[in-house]
Amino acid sequence: MKVIISACLLGIRCRYDGGDSRNETVIKQQDHTLIPVCPEESGGLPTPRPPAEIVGGDGDAVLA
Repeated sequence: MKVIISACLLGIRCRYDGGDSRNETVIKQQDHTLIPVCPEESGGLPTPRPPAEIVGGDGDAVLA
């Protein structure tokens, strides 16, 4: 089975700060074919980039 996964979990340095979120458990699994994707880079954002944070809001605030 093919599974789309956040590229940073596979050690690809695409996080907002230019780092990664490497997860050895995810990397070592052998049950699925992993397809790395960085939604932010796919959307045209650069790496590194300013952090995106919502402070004092909720899901409705995000959509607004």
